[in-house]
Amino acid sequence: MILTRRLAMAAVLFAGALLSTGASAETPMGDGGTIRLMSNPVGTQSYPPYVIDKFNLDEKYGFKLEVIPFTNPQAAVAALQSASIEAVVQDWISVARLRNQNIPVIGVAPFLSYVNTVLLPADSTVKTLADLKGKRLGTYTKTGFDWIILQAVAKTQYGFDLAKEVTLQEGAPSLLRGSLEQGQLDATLMYNSLTPDMILSGNAKLLMTIHDVVAELGLAEAPFLMYAMREDYAKANPQNAKAFVAAYQEAIDILLSNADVWKEQGQNMKLAPEATEMFRQNASKEFIKAFTPAMAGVLDQTFKVLLDTAGPDTMGMTAMPDAVLTLDYQP
Repeated sequence: MILTRRLAMAAVLFAGALLSTGASAETPMGDGGTIRLMSNPVGTQSYPPYVIDKFNLDEKYGFKLEVIPFTNPQAAVAALQSASIEAVVQDWISVARLRNQNIPVIGVAPFLSYVNTVLLPADSTVKTLADLKGKRLGTYTKTGFDWIILQAVAKTQYGFDLAKEVTLQEGAPSLLRGSLEQGQLDATLMYNSLTPDMILSGNAKLLMTIHDVVAELGLAEAPFLMYAMREDYAKANPQNAKAFVAAYQEAIDILLSNADVWKEQGQNMKLAPEATEMFRQNASKEFIKAFTPAMAGVLDQTFKVLLDTAGPDTMGMTAMPDAVLTLDYQP
């Protein structure tokens, strides 16, 4: 049922985006300048820039895309503050925190819905979150969305405080993977890009996706990750911002229709072909091509759930900023 709803919603979002793009009378064109994008080089984030480069979409839309790899979120914040990048892939909570800290960034294009997973050892008898009581659980950050939303579901759907009932281990995804496979964890949150290989290795199995968790709370579809741009740059260079979004949207069209580019980038990431195919099937269902007017309200609603669960100290804010996204630069 959840899968059917997700596919139906994805189809609606995608069709709406196609209609809005098709209705545009003029192709956005930049001024030939460079847009420096900070992006994780090995996960799902790597695919749109790879496609833009392969098909020369930046050239088509009149700008030059320069991809700057990063894995440390603080490096992205420093780069934004020093104006050494124009855009970065960020989750909406991070964008909200930055805006509340007077670091003016704004989401100009959506990217992915909630794609990460909760994995178990292959021989685990755990069936639901309630079965994790007294167990050892891994997370990549105690202040991130995935861990907080798990607590929200445990509280509202199962009636217990997950943070008090598990032994929590915080660490990098690669460390968590090793700990799970070596029997040192009973469950772990995991990035979607690493999930297929772990499952296909026979060492892990899926308990749930974060998308399923969000749906269990009755929250509507919205982008978790988005392309955020320095607001001063976007306002000063609106045609470049629109050109960037147009190139991204065409890259998504290609990713939704061309399996070969997945195979190529999968090889670059040193993924097994079977893992790449599983990755493609899972990730492609979570692409969001265009913002809709309703999404800001959905994020506000989601924030209220998170704030009620985790509190202002963990969230790093007591209220949402004036905006985290804009439709101004969609073609």
